[in-house]
Amino acid sequence: MRERQEKIPYLYIKDKFSRLDPGALCAGKKVDYDPARGLIGVKLLGEDYQVSHPGGEVYAPDGREVASYVLKTILLRYLVNGRGAEPSGRFISFRELQDGHLFYPAFYSRTVRRLAGLSQEPERLLSLPPVLQRLPYGDLAFAFAFLPDVIFAFILYRGDEEFPAGANILMDSNIEAYFTAEDIAVVADVAVDYFLGGGRISPQAGLYGPVPAAGTKMEQE
Repeated sequence: MRERQEKIPYLYIKDKFSRLDPGALCAGKKVDYDPARGLIGVKLLGEDYQVSHPGGEVYAPDGREVASYVLKTILLRYLVNGRGAEPSGRFISFRELQDGHLFYPAFYSRTVRRLAGLSQEPERLLSLPPVLQRLPYGDLAFAFAFLPDVIFAFILYRGDEEFPAGANILMDSNIEAYFTAEDIAVVADVAVDYFLGGGRISPQAGLYGPVPAAGTKMEQE
């Protein structure tokens, strides 16, 4: 059931992806296209992923095919729907997104509350590849690039004897040029997993837990 819930959106966006010209998919985005191999290179959380065109398969930095439908859907939606908008430098809250209020309760309980767990050992986060800069908010805050020009800010508050640890998630105001509020909730959740995992993004990541590994390796030329 879970696999079906995650696979259907992937198959839908994969079909749209396959019908579009690579030039249109890459226009205005900071990605690389290799026409000889039919691969689009996209940096996801500081790591180099490859997306095949027109097939829509996604390969991790080690060349293995990504099994996670969630990760594949995120990358394909970025390429298909993204309008190539530059960051504005202005951060907004999830509630400020179109329809953000509809998804905020689930976003808060699933993602923001988990992020608060990072407040116990925050300094190590600043050295991870996607981190762009430290920000002057909370006890520790930093901006990072999830994908090219898709920028988030994580804000952490250390707990004490009176108050539990807390967190907040902001995003650059250009983000709706790439994703809907529902997508952004998933994107942020993947980012929280990455930082909780010490800078590792699992190719088997799923919305409700791990999925079986595909194990297929991309041909290297």
